Parts: sequence; C-alpha cells; structure tokens
Amino acid sequence: MTTKSPSPYTIAETLHEGSGGLLLRAVRTTDGRPAILKVLDPRRSRPDDIDRLKHEYAIGKVLDFRSAVRPVALETYDGQPALVMEDFGGESLDRLLGAPMGTERFLPLAIRIATAIADLHRQGVIHRDIKPQNIIVDPTGEVKLADFGIASRLPREHTPPQSPRHIAGSLPFMSPEQTGWMNRAVDSRTDLYSLGVTFYQMLTGKLPFDAHDALEWIHAHIARAPPLPSEIVPGVPEGIARIVTKLLAKMAEDRYQSARGLVHDLERCLEQWRARGQIALFPLGERDLLDRLQIPQKLYGRQEDIALLLGAFDRVVATGTPELLLVSGYSGIGKSSLVHELHKPIVQERGIFLSGKFDQYTRDIPYATIVQSFTALVRDLLTEAEERLEGTRRALREALGANGKLIVDMIPPLGLLLGEQPPVPELPPAEAERRFRRVFRGFLGVFARREQPLALFLDDLQWADAGSLHLIEDIITDADTRYLLLIGAYRDNEVTPSHPVMLALERIRKTPAVVDSAVLSPLHLEHVVQLVADTVHADPESARPLAALVHDKTGGNPFFVIQFLRTLERERLLTLDQARLAWRWDTARIQAKGYTDNVVDFMVRKLGALPARAQDVLKTAACIGGEARASLLALAQQESEEEILLELWDAIQEGLVEYRQNTYAFAHDRVQQAAYLLLSEARRSELHVRIGRLLLAHTPPEEQEARLFDVVTQLNAGAALITDREEQTRVAELNLRAARKAKAAAAYRRKLAHDMRCR
Repeated sequence: MTTKSPSPYTIAETLHEGSGGLLLRAVRTTDGRPAILKVLDPRRSRPDDIDRLKHEYAIGKVLDFRSAVRPVALETYDGQPALVMEDFGGESLDRLLGAPMGTERFLPLAIRIATAIADLHRQGVIHRDIKPQNIIVDPTGEVKLADFGIASRLPREHTPPQSPRHIAGSLPFMSPEQTGWMNRAVDSRTDLYSLGVTFYQMLTGKLPFDAHDALEWIHAHIARAPPLPSEIVPGVPEGIARIVTKLLAKMAEDRYQSARGLVHDLERCLEQWRARGQIALFPLGERDLLDRLQIPQKLYGRQEDIALLLGAFDRVVATGTPELLLVSGYSGIGKSSLVHELHKPIVQERGIFLSGKFDQYTRDIPYATIVQSFTALVRDLLTEAEERLEGTRRALREALGANGKLIVDMIPPLGLLLGEQPPVPELPPAEAERRFRRVFRGFLGVFARREQPLALFLDDLQWADAGSLHLIEDIITDADTRYLLLIGAYRDNEVTPSHPVMLALERIRKTPAVVDSAVLSPLHLEHVVQLVADTVHADPESARPLAALVHDKTGGNPFFVIQFLRTLERERLLTLDQARLAWRWDTARIQAKGYTDNVVDFMVRKLGALPARAQDVLKTAACIGGEARASLLALAQQESEEEILLELWDAIQEGLVEYRQNTYAFAHDRVQQAAYLLLSEARRSELHVRIGRLLLAHTPPEEQEARLFDVVTQLNAGAALITDREEQTRVAELNLRAARKAKAAAAYRRKLAHDMRCR
C-alpha cells in the first residue's frame, strides 16, 4: 500500500476562492517561510488557466521592481498545479473596502498604487487586470501588484470583438477598449481606466456601474457615464472627483496618458490637503506625457461616413429590412476602421458582429471568408451555457431540417453542436443549388433576428471568389433575409467596370435590395492638422507646419500618415524635449528626406529597416496569409512562440504587425504584400510547400476538411519542389477532393448567374 507523501506546505487560511481555483496563505514546512499559493482546481478551471499560471510565473521572473508580488516557483500542491509566491504580510485591497474611504487615507494609498503601476509600465508591462483583489497592501502601507496571468509585454494589443465569455479580465473593472467592442487597441492606458474604477470604489464604497450580465457590463463601460464620486459621497473633494472622472474617460486619449502624470496630480492634491485641509482646482495632466509617440486611434474627418454607417444599422434594427452598405476607397484610406465603429451600437442592441477578409493570395478558395466568419461564431456558441446552447441547437435543427450536412460540411465545428448529420439526397445540379441557397438562408436566419441583429463585414471584396460574390447576391436579394446589415469594402482603384465585384453589384442594384455606399477620400489638410496636433500635444497652429508637410508627403492617406509619423520618430526627426515636455521637429530636415509616395515602396523600406530575423519571420507569415497563427508560424520557423514574439517585437512596435489572440496579423495587406515581394520566386515556393506540409501534418482529423483548400493552395504554390512520388500522389488526391468540393460551388454559381439573367 502506498502512503501519500506529506505536503510541503501548511495552509494557514484561504484568502480567495474563485471559479478556477484557490488563493491560500501557507507556511513552507521545511523552513517556516511564509508563502502564497495559487492552486488550480481541475474540476472548475479552464484549459487556458494553466497557461496563465505559467505566463504569470514567466512575467514575474523578468520584472525587476519591488512593487510586484514576486513568484518563487511553479510547483504542485495536493497534486494540482500551483504558483508559489512571496508573502510579505499584506492583504488585498478589496478586504479594506466597504465604507467610503476618507481623503486623508485615500490620497497616500492612491499615490502608492499609482506609483506601483507607473513602475510596472516603465518596464514595458501592461497588467490588464487592475482591481482591488490584485492590489496587496501591508500594514505599513506598502503596495504590491499581484496576478499577472493576463499581463502583456506588447506596447499595444488588438482585441477583436468576441463573446463576453472569452474576454480575459474582470468585467466590472475593464476598460472599454479591452472588451474588444470599441475598435481601439489596448495599451497601458487600459490599466489607468481600471485604476479609475478602483479609486471610485475606494472613495464611494460602490462601483461606478451596476450590471446583471456580461453584455450589460460591456455596454456600461462603453456608453454609460457614472455619477461623480462627489454625488455619491458629498465629502469627496471636487479636485479628486475630477481626477477619477478623467481616469474613467471612454476614449483613452481623454484619460491620463501616463501613471506618472497621475501621480504628479495626486501628490499635488495631498500637499494641498495636508497644508490647508482642502484642494483648490488646478489644470489636470500638466506633467502627463508619454516618452514615446502615441498616435490617437480616433477617426478624423469621417463624421458623415460614420453617420451613414450608423443610420444603415439603425434602419435594419427598426425595420428588419436587410441592407448592403458598400465602403470603397484607396488602400489605407480607413475602410476597415470606419466599419468597426459599429461595435458600440451592436453592443447596445445585443447584436452580432462578424467579419472576414478576402486574401489576395488565396482567392481560389470558395466561400473561405464567409466560412471563416461563421466558424468563429459557431466556436463562440460552443462555449455558451448548456441551457442557451440547447435553444440554439433546436433553432438550427428546425431551420436546417434534414439538410444539416450541407452546412456542417461548410462549417465543421457546427457538427459538435448538432452531432453527426445524415447524408443529403443527390439532386441534379440546379435543384441542389436551390436547396443549398435555401438551407444557408435558414442557417443565417437563426442568428439574424429581431432581438439579435447581425452585421456581417466582408473586407477586400476585390479579391472575393466568384462563389462568395454569388452567395452575397442571393442573401441580400432574397425576401426571407431579415435583420442583416451586410457591409462590403473594396478598393475602387483596383476594380474596373468589368471586374466581377462590379458586375455583381450592378446586378444587385437592379433588384429591390437596399444598397448604399460610402466613398472614402483622403483626409483634408485640416483633418491632418488635428491628428498631428493631438499626437504631439500641441495647439493646431503650432502643429500646422509639421501637419502640412505630413499631408504633402502622404496625400492625406490615414495609414500612410501614421506610418510616416512613426518613421519620423524612429529616425529622430521628431523627438521629445524631456525638460519642456514638448515634441520638437525640424521641418527643413524632414522636407529634405526623399520619401516615396508609393505605399508598397514605403513599406518595403520600413521592413528593410527591421532586424534580419524579423524580416525572415515576416516573409514566412506573408506566405501563410494576412493572419498567421502563432503556433503555425513557430512551426514554419522551427522556433518557439516566445522566440517568434521577440523577433517580431520591433515590427509590432512600428505598427506593422498586430498580435491578437495568439495570432499575428499584418496591420495592412500592403505590409503583407511588401513582405511577400522581398522573397525570391524560389524562396516563395520553398516556404509555401513547407507551410502546406506543416498544415497537413498538424491539422487534427476533424478539422482537415475545413482546412482542405488552405493545404492545397500552399502545396500547389510549391508543387515544383514536390518530387517524391508518394507525396505527389497524396497532393493529387487532396486536389481531387478540393475539386469535388468546388464542383458543387461551380454548379451553384452557374445556376445563380442564369437566375439573375432571367430576372
């Protein structure tokens, strides 16, 4: 009989019991040293909790400041994964809250907390989960930050809209942009918003918002204004209330830009309070400026276009009549940024936002982008509670009937929800395509309904496959389609009247379908003046000479403007005067620089300035597509994901690459194009065949059908390098399977084209 070995720790108390595990205060039995244990509970923890535990340990080991709870080891306790941390005798701030905190107690504590966050940001780390539970205070008032499980070392991170169940962090304390529903990247200012919520609770004993579910929390942070702390507790000085209100600004540009600037204002308040027992109002943020260029994320010069977009969505919600909204303009003009302004009203209406982007190098994969959009939706569904999941399951079974296999074959994760589907009867091509259209419309109708309007955004229509274009026609022109706003964006400079997308749009316009359009032009000089003034924190007239030069060099193209400003900073033609806290530039030196007005040439030049290893990784990513899973990119490079992140660090900081949800995405397809052009033809073929082989080898069997066209596209691009007879046979078989899948799509397109001509 085996005996259980004694535990290396004696538990003193349970500090917190969460959904995924326990936080325990313990004593190590070998030497009596106190410790804090974060122990996962396998019955309740999620699969990614162990990854977060490892991440917290890794982040903590590289931090070099005393204001963080230091991790000691990653071990097991009672057979479960456990993170062992130092115990310096403090307790979490949430245990000290309840009654409103007086000014004389609040200010010194607030300064220590803000100073700890400033130290954290100085080391290039964003906490992303600031809340009282993660702020540890000891009896002397010393403050340390804890729980770095979702902390980030990226300067900015893009969070796409997603199910509230997937949002990392604590919703009551979460910044609007961290919810993913604000069309804004997450940077260090997200911690300052969360700190504002924490300060509000310290001063009033209450949170600034009440909510009953996740969507209500998201809507509150995005759209609701909290009452002033002084309205809840009249004794809160107005000066402190104004600081908290500034921290809680919806737009990051309107908050404090740095924790250091916040500390300066809090110390000024404390000095006045101790000297006079009151706080006179003063201008906030006088010493608040980052030491790096922070380009505002808001849109400039697009008010009319935003109104058009929101108006279309409001009509769809009010009437149920579907609409097609077309957004066109030159590459980099801001089409995608405009469309993502829909996030806020969609949250208000509890709707769904789906998006997909056609890829110039994989345009021969039928329906790929539409499938990608709905696959993401289905994967979100699979995380829902069983009660809600059962309702969706019933609705889908009713809508699809005996033809569910048609959609499951198209969107394989749907099979996990509906189970195995029986084969559908063979029909002549024309009847089969009519059946497919009817079934897909039924599938769509499950999600686009009165209580849940749906916005579907399809970007880069100029690269759409013929099948997707015909499916768009069918959806938007059918009388049964309801509560759908379909948005298509394309580059009008890359399409002619005979281009397939223009022919499809011409056919749609001849039907009763509601079609509207927004044609985006370059920014006017005044818009660039405002953007540059906000970036360098100067009044518009002072910034006008620089803005005029930027406008002249970029033609007012927003993407080009942003890249140009970052280049000026990197080449030290735009620098921060630390003594005066003001940005300086030399227009004569900038004017002398020989910048090209060709976007691709400019991107090639920026890529060429990156380290060689970063360029190598970006070339591989460009062959994969506009987005590349971190795991696949690491496989293709034969490196770890951590090494890939380090090698792409400069590209991320330059704004050329975005990192989101374990995926690297080019900030713009022009960047991808520039990286692809850096490769020789031989090297492209070599990379394509390597990627195809990796996809084939590492795709689970249940996902292989969904990734079939991806695999075939990559292998075909490097077919000349496949010389092994067995592998050639395997590739031929894969192409045959892909051809069979495409055959049905082709028959559908022919019949639909015939139907359209007969109307």
